[in-house]
Amino acid sequence: MGEIQLKVHTLQNQPIMAKSCQLLSLEVELSSKNSKREQLRKKRLSEKRKRITTFVAITAVVILLIGLAAILPRFLNPSANFEDGDGFYLGDPEAPITVVEFSRYTCSHCKTFAETMEAEFIAKYVDTGDVYFRYVNLAAGNEGLLNAGEASYCAADQNKFFEYKNFLYTYAFSDSGFETNALINYAESADLNVDEFTLCLESDTYRGAYINDQNYAQSIGIPGTPSFLVNDQIVLASQLFETLDELLGEGT
Repeated sequence: MGEIQLKVHTLQNQPIMAKSCQLLSLEVELSSKNSKREQLRKKRLSEKRKRITTFVAITAVVILLIGLAAILPRFLNPSANFEDGDGFYLGDPEAPITVVEFSRYTCSHCKTFAETMEAEFIAKYVDTGDVYFRYVNLAAGNEGLLNAGEASYCAADQNKFFEYKNFLYTYAFSDSGFETNALINYAESADLNVDEFTLCLESDTYRGAYINDQNYAQSIGIPGTPSFLVNDQIVLASQLFETLDELLGEGT
């Protein structure tokens, strides 16, 4: 028999006045226990809400940090000037130095150069008339890279390659980043003539163009990507600025 039931049973054998007092005491005891249960329930509910709020806050912070990591380099680095782009070339053909970049859209170091160093390189050396710049995309490897390489040529036909390639680097590691619909969407975002671009892409006009680029890279001994041919000297991205400064007589 439970404690409350025992007390009720005991009351049945006591005088009316005693019963009334003890009933009142029993009601108070029951009320107190119910109140404690309610307080415990509210406490547990409050703790659960706190855990959920903490989890949501942490998740939001993580998402924010990931987003900042993706876009912050673009805010910290100036935008490059691509207005004088001519196909895969940028700058003055009569410049004293020619720089050819050999790159690949799925190369992480190439992406780093494109997003954190290219704008400064163009502003410091190309826009000043010191460097004539050419970009060579090494597209072989898989179907996606071939699609992106072909799209690059279609964008170059409209002298919008440099604007267009930024999207290729941005979405290079997306599962659908180099699918036809995605490549066409990038063309629209880069302000290309979408109809002309789509016709070029779907007709496979430049499907085999990557072969010439591959042969060119192999013929001069390009070791990997990104590599830069500065006049007749092959250098890495980390050596590019120093090499140019030395050629321009600005090295210390």
